[in-house]
Amino acid sequence: EFLATKLAIHRPAPGPEAFAMAVKKLSLKPKATAKPMAKKQRAPRRKFGIAEMRAATKMTKAQWDKHQIGMAAKWPQPEYMSAAIPGRSHTNYRDQTYESITRWMAETKIAYRPHAKSPGSKSHVR
Repeated sequence: EFLATKLAIHRPAPGPEAFAMAVKKLSLKPKATAKPMAKKQRAPRRKFGIAEMRAATKMTKAQWDKHQIGMAAKWPQPEYMSAAIPGRSHTNYRDQTYESITRWMAETKIAYRPHAKSPGSKSHVR
């Protein structure tokens, strides 16, 4: 019925020969087969260039220790950082930090403490 309806839409009432021909054409079409989709292969994580970056860092631990003298006075932590909050780690961001950062504007200048991370650490390379 469906096929007959489909043919009737495209052509005026065909005869039985035309109907048989249309059925034959439809049966000759290859059937669509569902192929399983191949999963994309993710690239393996690499530490590209980490050895080169470590080799390029010329500051030794002794030089870094000497450089840190007086840096605490030049780059003081906010007063609220000296008080420990019970039940929270010292590495958690404080609410006061969020309060000050959300007030930054496009014109706000950000200054980073030079050589804040010690040589040999992962953070120093970054």
